[in-house]
Amino acid sequence: MISNSYSSNPIGKEIADAISDKSTFFKKVKVTYTYRWQRILAFLFILPRTKKIFLSELHPATVYRLISVLIDLRVKGDEGDTDELSFYKIIQSNLPLLTDYIAIGLNNRIEEPPKWLYDAINYQLSAKELDFLVKDIYRRLDAETFFGILVSLRRVQEIGATLDPEAPTPS
Repeated sequence: MISNSYSSNPIGKEIADAISDKSTFFKKVKVTYTYRWQRILAFLFILPRTKKIFLSELHPATVYRLISVLIDLRVKGDEGDTDELSFYKIIQSNLPLLTDYIAIGLNNRIEEPPKWLYDAINYQLSAKELDFLVKDIYRRLDAETFFGILVSLRRVQEIGATLDPEAPTPS
C-alpha cells in the first residue's frame, strides 16, 4: 500500500511528481507590454498582468530542439586568444543559447517561445532559479540516458561481432 507520506517531505513530492509526469508550478512572472494600448488593456484586466510558468515532461520534438541548441554551445575559444579573452568569448556566445534552451524547455510547444517568456527569463528570474531551471530541463531531457543506451548498444554490437566465429573459407 502506498501512503501519502511524501506530502510532508518536499523532496519526496518532487520525486513523485517527476515519476508521475505531473506538471508542476514554478513561478508567477509579470508580463511587460511594449505598446501603450496593451498596458491599458492590462490595467483594465482584459490582458493578463501575470503568467504562470509550469514545468512539465518534454515532448519528443522539444527534446530534439533542445539537443540541437546544446550542440551549438561553444566550448573553445579562438586560436591565439588569451585565456581570459577565450573564456569571455565562450560566455558571451553561450548566454543567448542558454536563454533559448530555458525558453524552449519551458514553452514545450511547436511554436517559438513568446516574448514575455524571454523577458521573464532575462529580467525576473534570479541566478538560483536559472540554475534550477537549466538542471531541471536537462534532467527532463534525459540526454545522458539516451546517449548511454546508444553507447551500450554499440558495445553490445561490438561484442557480438567479436564472438561470432568466422566461417572457414576453402583455400
